[in-house]
Amino acid sequence: MPGSILIARIFGIDIRIHLSWFLIFGLLLFTLSDPSGGLFRMQRPQWSDQKLVIVAAITALLFFASVLSHELAHALVARTFRMPVSSITLFLLGGVANLRKEPPSARAEFLMAAAGPGTSLVLGGIGIAISGFGGDVVSDVSALDPVVVVANYLGYINVALAVFNMIPGFPLDGGRVLRSIVWGITHDRARATGIAARGGQVVAALLLVYGIWRAVADQDAFGGVWMGMIAYFLYTAASNSLEQERVATAVRGVQVQAVMTQQFLSVRARTPLAELVYGQLVPHNARAVAVLDGERLIGLVTIADLQKVDQSAWPQTPVEEVMTPASHLPAVSSTTRLMTAIESFASSAAPVLPVVDNGALVGMLDRDTVASYIRMRETLGIR
Repeated sequence: MPGSILIARIFGIDIRIHLSWFLIFGLLLFTLSDPSGGLFRMQRPQWSDQKLVIVAAITALLFFASVLSHELAHALVARTFRMPVSSITLFLLGGVANLRKEPPSARAEFLMAAAGPGTSLVLGGIGIAISGFGGDVVSDVSALDPVVVVANYLGYINVALAVFNMIPGFPLDGGRVLRSIVWGITHDRARATGIAARGGQVVAALLLVYGIWRAVADQDAFGGVWMGMIAYFLYTAASNSLEQERVATAVRGVQVQAVMTQQFLSVRARTPLAELVYGQLVPHNARAVAVLDGERLIGLVTIADLQKVDQSAWPQTPVEEVMTPASHLPAVSSTTRLMTAIESFASSAAPVLPVVDNGALVGMLDRDTVASYIRMRETLGIR
């Protein structure tokens, strides 16, 4: 997500916090610690304002640690089925694991999807058990009182998180479980995706109706807006899933070599940027140029790379100083499935992907060309 901040790396997975996370963290902190009517004030009226804030802050951090554990469970199971996970981002509506490819089988999807809610249920059970045990002894050890309050909140909120995520609508975990079951029965992933995604759209519509009712009947404008935001997120994600499956169906069985161009521009690493711009990019109206050492690809330079350097420095700046190294580009060969290459575009800001066979650059795959190819196949009804 644009606007996210890298804060850690766990099991080789980037952990990021989106700027919107700070908003929900502050909101949760206020909801728990508000001296005039926060949840913890109602539960423990004898606590000081300072204690309320400290316990609420710890609770909020542990809650997001629970959300992170939920997403890590998805990610680790995905890895066992060779689905790369590049990052996990905590944001306004919870967390999301960034998978670079779709599950290879119904079984893989089922286990990956169920891992998150299962983890939340385990954490919820632990929290409820701790609060129940602590409640029996807290009268004897008053220092345990905050532990009981925090454990009780985290216990029930994790159970609620698991239950909500198991609603059978894509992209919620329940929607993925539903898709895996339909996929396993019908052996048709496109049909399964359609059913699960339509379910997600229905769930989004129901949440929107509930949000309007909450805002009007209960005069809870904040709650209504919050439900509306969740509904929008679910509907958009479900619609995107339908679009992705439509594209996958259109290019099923197609390899990159069918769409790539073998006519591409190239320069050497020491070529000045001015020579690149006026000798290559402008005359050919190109958006990217390969940087080669012999036939070996060592990088790619795009218009976005050039914009990082002031024009007055172009004559003195070599290409190698601004290019994106080949090691930072998705690996695509001529025999790669086109859908895999399309998924690779999601992890790259470049307008083209180099096509490399046995270390040598053999072509370029252009985003716009791929989009036109898909439209052509759909117009002609080619499957």
